[in-house]
Amino acid sequence: MKPKIHFFIGKGGVGKSTTSALTAAYLSKNSYKTLLVSMDPAHNQRDIFQRDFSEKPRKINDFLSVKEVNIDGWIKKYLKETQKTIQQTYSYESAFNLQNYFRVLQYSPGLEEYALLLAFEDIVTKDTENDVIIFDMAPTALTLRFFSLPFITLIWLRELLNLRDKIFSKKEIISKIKFVGKEIEQDKIKSKLSILISNAEHLRNQFQSSATNINLVMNDDTLSFSEALRIKSKLKDIGISIAKVIVNKSQGATISEKVATQFVRQKKALFPFCERQLLGYEALQSYLNQNREMAFSEYT
Repeated sequence: MKPKIHFFIGKGGVGKSTTSALTAAYLSKNSYKTLLVSMDPAHNQRDIFQRDFSEKPRKINDFLSVKEVNIDGWIKKYLKETQKTIQQTYSYESAFNLQNYFRVLQYSPGLEEYALLLAFEDIVTKDTENDVIIFDMAPTALTLRFFSLPFITLIWLRELLNLRDKIFSKKEIISKIKFVGKEIEQDKIKSKLSILISNAEHLRNQFQSSATNINLVMNDDTLSFSEALRIKSKLKDIGISIAKVIVNKSQGATISEKVATQFVRQKKALFPFCERQLLGYEALQSYLNQNREMAFSEYT
Protein backbone atom coordinates (compact mmCIF):
# COMPACT_ATOMS: atom_id res chain seq x y z
CA MET A 1 0.00 0.00 0.00
CA LYS A 2 1.39 3.39 -1.01
CA PRO A 3 1.92 5.98 1.73
CA LYS A 4 -0.28 9.03 2.06
CA ILE A 5 1.47 12.22 1.04
CA HIS A 6 1.11 15.56 2.82
CA PHE A 7 2.64 18.86 1.70
CA PHE A 8 2.93 21.74 4.16
CA ILE A 9 3.02 25.02 2.24
CA GLY A 10 2.63 28.72 2.96
CA LYS A 11 4.29 32.07 3.37
CA GLY A 12 7.80 32.17 4.83
CA GLY A 13 7.75 32.40 8.61
CA VAL A 14 4.20 31.14 9.23
CA GLY A 15 5.44 27.89 10.77
CA LYS A 16 5.40 25.24 8.02
CA SER A 17 8.38 23.47 9.53
CA THR A 18 6.95 23.50 13.05
CA THR A 19 3.46 22.33 12.09
CA SER A 20 4.84 19.60 9.84
CA ALA A 21 7.19 18.46 12.62
CA LEU A 22 4.30 18.42 15.13
CA THR A 23 2.17 16.40 12.74
CA ALA A 24 4.99 13.93 12.14
CA ALA A 25 5.59 13.63 15.90
CA TYR A 26 1.90 12.98 16.52
CA LEU A 27 1.64 10.29 13.85
CA SER A 28 4.76 8.50 15.05
CA LYS A 29 3.46 8.65 18.61
CA ASN A 30 0.40 6.78 17.36
CA SER A 31 2.49 4.09 15.64
CA TYR A 32 2.23 5.34 12.06
CA LYS A 33 5.51 4.94 10.23
CA THR A 34 6.27 8.48 9.13
CA LEU A 35 8.95 10.08 6.99
CA LEU A 36 9.39 13.86 7.35
CA VAL A 37 11.20 15.39 4.37
CA SER A 38 12.73 18.86 4.46
CA MET A 39 12.36 20.38 0.97
CA ASP A 40 13.05 23.94 2.14
CA PRO A 41 16.62 25.04 1.32
CA ALA A 42 16.74 26.66 4.79
CA HIS A 43 16.27 23.18 6.36
CA ASN A 44 14.64 24.36 9.59
CA GLN A 45 14.02 20.79 10.75
CA ARG A 46 17.63 20.74 11.93
CA ASP A 47 16.85 23.53 14.37
CA ILE A 48 13.52 22.06 15.46
CA PHE A 49 14.85 18.58 16.19
CA GLN A 50 18.31 19.90 17.13
CA ARG A 51 19.95 17.21 15.03
CA ASP A 52 21.81 17.06 11.73
CA PHE A 53 20.01 15.52 8.78
CA SER A 54 21.03 14.45 5.28
CA GLU A 55 19.66 12.62 2.22
CA LYS A 56 19.77 9.42 4.25
CA PRO A 57 16.75 9.32 6.63
CA ARG A 58 17.71 9.60 10.29
CA LYS A 59 15.56 7.82 12.86
CA ILE A 60 14.04 9.91 15.64
CA ASN A 61 12.16 6.97 17.10
CA ASP A 62 10.90 3.59 15.89
CA PHE A 63 8.17 5.23 13.79
CA LEU A 64 9.65 8.56 12.72
CA SER A 65 12.54 9.40 10.39
CA VAL A 66 13.66 12.75 9.00
CA LYS A 67 15.67 13.52 5.87
CA GLU A 68 16.85 16.61 3.99
CA VAL A 69 16.81 17.03 0.22
CA ASN A 70 20.20 18.15 -1.07
CA ILE A 71 19.09 20.44 -3.91
CA ASP A 72 22.62 21.08 -5.23
CA GLY A 73 23.24 17.34 -5.34
CA TRP A 74 20.08 16.73 -7.36
CA ILE A 75 20.96 19.53 -9.78
CA LYS A 76 24.37 17.96 -10.43
CA LYS A 77 22.77 14.54 -10.88
CA TYR A 78 20.27 15.92 -13.40
CA LEU A 79 22.96 17.71 -15.42
CA LYS A 80 25.15 14.60 -15.46
CA GLU A 81 22.27 12.45 -16.73
CA THR A 82 21.37 15.09 -19.32
CA GLN A 83 24.95 15.20 -20.59
CA LYS A 84 24.94 11.42 -20.91
CA THR A 85 21.64 11.47 -22.83
CA ILE A 86 22.90 14.12 -25.27
CA GLN A 87 26.08 12.17 -25.96
CA GLN A 88 24.09 8.99 -26.57
CA THR A 89 21.55 10.76 -28.79
CA TYR A 90 23.98 12.76 -30.90
CA SER A 91 27.03 10.79 -31.99
CA TYR A 92 28.57 13.96 -33.44
CA GLU A 93 28.29 15.72 -30.08
CA SER A 94 31.71 14.36 -29.16
CA ALA A 95 33.14 17.27 -31.13
CA PHE A 96 31.84 19.70 -28.50
CA ASN A 97 33.12 20.33 -25.02
CA LEU A 98 29.84 19.84 -23.12
CA GLN A 99 31.42 20.28 -19.72
CA ASN A 100 31.91 24.02 -20.26
CA TYR A 101 28.23 24.46 -21.12
CA PHE A 102 27.04 22.52 -18.07
CA ARG A 103 29.10 24.69 -15.75
CA VAL A 104 26.85 27.54 -16.86
CA LEU A 105 23.62 25.52 -16.99
CA GLN A 106 23.82 24.64 -13.29
CA TYR A 107 22.86 28.26 -12.55
CA SER A 108 19.94 28.34 -15.00
CA PRO A 109 16.48 29.49 -13.83
CA GLY A 110 14.14 26.59 -13.09
CA LEU A 111 16.77 24.07 -12.05
CA GLU A 112 16.03 24.43 -8.34
CA GLU A 113 12.37 23.46 -8.63
CA TYR A 114 13.22 20.71 -11.13
CA ALA A 115 15.72 19.28 -8.65
CA LEU A 116 13.01 19.24 -5.97
CA LEU A 117 10.70 17.48 -8.39
CA LEU A 118 13.30 14.80 -9.10
CA ALA A 119 13.88 14.33 -5.38
CA PHE A 120 10.13 14.06 -4.73
CA GLU A 121 9.68 11.48 -7.47
CA ASP A 122 12.63 9.46 -6.18
CA ILE A 123 11.25 9.43 -2.62
CA VAL A 124 7.67 8.42 -3.44
CA THR A 125 8.78 5.84 -6.02
CA LYS A 126 11.24 4.05 -3.76
CA ASP A 127 9.36 4.25 -0.45
CA THR A 128 8.01 0.86 0.60
CA GLU A 129 7.82 1.07 4.38
CA ASN A 130 6.13 4.31 5.51
CA ASP A 131 2.45 4.96 6.12
CA VAL A 132 2.79 8.71 5.67
CA ILE A 133 5.32 11.00 3.96
CA ILE A 134 5.29 14.66 5.02
CA PHE A 135 7.00 17.28 2.86
CA ASP A 136 8.04 20.52 4.57
CA MET A 137 8.10 22.85 1.58
CA ALA A 138 9.99 26.02 0.66
CA PRO A 139 8.32 29.46 0.81
CA THR A 140 5.59 30.33 -1.69
CA ALA A 141 7.44 31.28 -4.89
CA LEU A 142 9.59 28.15 -5.14
CA THR A 143 6.76 25.88 -4.00
CA LEU A 144 4.33 27.20 -6.62
CA ARG A 145 6.95 26.73 -9.34
CA PHE A 146 7.48 23.18 -8.05
CA PHE A 147 3.77 22.33 -8.34
CA SER A 148 3.40 24.11 -11.70
CA LEU A 149 6.40 22.49 -13.36
CA PRO A 150 4.75 19.20 -14.54
CA PHE A 151 1.85 21.13 -16.06
CA ILE A 152 4.09 23.67 -17.83
CA THR A 153 6.48 20.93 -18.94
CA LEU A 154 3.63 18.96 -20.54
CA ILE A 155 2.60 21.95 -22.67
CA TRP A 156 6.19 22.53 -23.74
CA LEU A 157 6.98 18.88 -24.48
CA ARG A 158 3.81 18.30 -26.50
CA GLU A 159 4.62 21.32 -28.65
CA LEU A 160 8.16 20.02 -29.15
CA LEU A 161 6.78 16.64 -30.18
CA ASN A 162 4.42 18.29 -32.68
CA LEU A 163 7.31 20.32 -34.04
CA ARG A 164 9.42 17.19 -34.37
CA ASP A 165 6.65 15.51 -36.38
CA LYS A 166 6.40 18.51 -38.71
CA ILE A 167 10.15 18.56 -39.28
CA PHE A 168 10.13 14.89 -40.22
CA SER A 169 7.14 15.38 -42.50
CA LYS A 170 8.51 18.42 -44.38
CA LYS A 171 12.02 17.11 -44.80
CA GLU A 172 10.85 13.55 -45.46
CA ILE A 173 13.23 12.22 -42.84
CA ILE A 174 12.92 8.49 -42.48
CA SER A 175 12.70 7.53 -38.80
CA LYS A 176 13.47 3.88 -39.41
CA ILE A 177 16.19 2.38 -41.51
CA LYS A 178 16.98 -1.19 -42.38
CA PHE A 179 20.32 -2.50 -41.30
CA VAL A 180 21.28 -6.14 -41.85
CA GLY A 181 17.62 -7.06 -42.09
CA LYS A 182 16.66 -5.32 -38.86
CA GLU A 183 14.68 -2.14 -38.36
CA ILE A 184 16.46 0.34 -36.12
CA GLU A 185 14.70 3.32 -34.55
CA GLN A 186 16.56 6.35 -35.83
CA ASP A 187 14.68 9.18 -34.12
CA LYS A 188 15.91 8.90 -30.54
CA ILE A 189 14.78 12.46 -29.80
CA LYS A 190 11.12 11.68 -30.50
CA SER A 191 11.33 8.57 -28.32
CA LYS A 192 12.91 10.60 -25.50
CA LEU A 193 10.18 13.26 -25.76
CA SER A 194 7.51 10.59 -25.41
CA ILE A 195 9.17 9.25 -22.27
CA LEU A 196 9.44 12.74 -20.77
CA ILE A 197 5.76 13.40 -21.51
CA SER A 198 4.80 10.18 -19.75
CA ASN A 199 6.88 11.14 -16.69
CA ALA A 200 5.33 14.62 -16.54
CA GLU A 201 1.82 13.16 -16.80
CA HIS A 202 2.60 10.82 -13.93
CA LEU A 203 3.73 13.71 -11.70
CA ARG A 204 0.71 15.82 -12.65
CA ASN A 205 -1.60 12.93 -11.75
CA GLN A 206 0.28 12.46 -8.47
CA PHE A 207 -0.33 16.08 -7.47
CA GLN A 208 -4.02 15.80 -8.35
CA SER A 209 -4.48 12.42 -6.67
CA SER A 210 -6.72 11.96 -3.63
CA ALA A 211 -3.71 10.35 -1.90
CA THR A 212 -1.86 13.70 -2.05
CA ASN A 213 -2.94 16.39 0.40
CA ILE A 214 -1.97 20.05 0.42
CA ASN A 215 -1.91 21.65 3.88
CA LEU A 216 -1.84 25.45 3.70
CA VAL A 217 -0.27 26.98 6.81
CA MET A 218 -1.02 30.60 7.71
CA ASN A 219 -1.13 32.99 10.65
CA ASP A 220 -4.11 35.07 11.64
CA ASP A 221 -2.79 38.33 10.17
CA THR A 222 -3.46 40.33 7.01
CA LEU A 223 -0.22 39.58 5.11
CA SER A 224 -0.38 35.85 5.77
CA PHE A 225 -4.07 35.69 4.86
CA SER A 226 -3.56 37.62 1.62
CA GLU A 227 -0.75 35.31 0.52
CA ALA A 228 -2.86 32.28 1.43
CA LEU A 229 -5.56 33.51 -0.95
CA ARG A 230 -3.00 33.97 -3.73
CA ILE A 231 -1.68 30.45 -3.17
CA LYS A 232 -5.22 29.07 -3.32
CA SER A 233 -5.85 30.90 -6.61
CA LYS A 234 -2.57 29.82 -8.23
CA LEU A 235 -3.07 26.16 -7.31
CA LYS A 236 -6.65 26.25 -8.57
CA ASP A 237 -5.37 27.46 -11.94
CA ILE A 238 -3.42 24.22 -12.37
CA GLY A 239 -6.12 21.96 -10.96
CA ILE A 240 -4.66 21.37 -7.49
CA SER A 241 -6.92 21.79 -4.48
CA ILE A 242 -6.03 22.55 -0.88
CA ALA A 243 -7.13 19.86 1.53
CA LYS A 244 -6.62 21.68 4.83
CA VAL A 245 -5.93 25.12 6.23
CA ILE A 246 -3.86 25.33 9.41
CA VAL A 247 -3.96 28.56 11.38
CA ASN A 248 -0.69 28.46 13.31
CA LYS A 249 0.21 30.51 16.41
CA SER A 250 -3.49 30.99 17.04
CA GLN A 251 -4.49 32.90 20.17
CA GLY A 252 -8.19 32.31 19.72
CA ALA A 253 -10.37 29.26 20.21
CA THR A 254 -12.16 29.37 16.86
CA ILE A 255 -11.41 29.89 13.18
CA SER A 256 -11.88 33.52 12.15
CA GLU A 257 -14.81 34.41 9.92
CA LYS A 258 -12.59 35.52 7.02
CA VAL A 259 -10.79 32.16 6.94
CA ALA A 260 -14.07 30.24 7.23
CA THR A 261 -15.58 32.29 4.40
CA GLN A 262 -12.68 32.02 1.95
CA PHE A 263 -11.84 28.37 2.66
CA VAL A 264 -15.28 26.80 2.81
CA ARG A 265 -14.43 23.40 1.35
CA GLN A 266 -11.16 22.89 3.21
CA LYS A 267 -10.75 21.25 6.59
CA LYS A 268 -9.45 23.66 9.18
CA ALA A 269 -7.27 23.36 12.26
CA LEU A 270 -5.88 25.67 14.92
CA PHE A 271 -2.37 25.25 16.27
CA PRO A 272 -2.35 27.30 19.51
CA PHE A 273 0.38 29.86 20.14
CA CYS A 274 3.24 28.62 22.30
CA GLU A 275 5.11 30.98 24.61
CA ARG A 276 8.40 29.13 24.23
CA GLN A 277 10.23 27.96 21.14
CA LEU A 278 9.50 24.39 20.11
CA LEU A 279 13.03 23.08 19.91
CA GLY A 280 13.82 19.42 20.45
CA TYR A 281 11.65 16.32 20.12
CA GLU A 282 10.68 16.49 23.78
CA ALA A 283 9.33 20.03 23.29
CA LEU A 284 7.17 18.82 20.41
CA GLN A 285 5.79 16.02 22.55
CA SER A 286 5.08 18.43 25.39
CA TYR A 287 3.16 20.74 23.06
CA LEU A 288 1.07 17.83 21.79
CA ASN A 289 0.30 16.69 25.34
CA GLN A 290 -0.86 20.19 26.25
CA ASN A 291 -3.09 20.44 23.18
CA ARG A 292 -4.70 17.03 23.04
CA GLU A 293 -7.86 18.36 21.37
CA MET A 294 -6.04 18.99 18.10
CA ALA A 295 -7.38 16.81 15.28
CA PHE A 296 -4.91 14.76 13.25
CA SER A 297 -7.14 11.91 12.05
CA GLU A 298 -7.22 13.10 8.42
CA TYR A 299 -3.46 12.60 8.08
CA THR A 300 -3.74 8.82 8.38
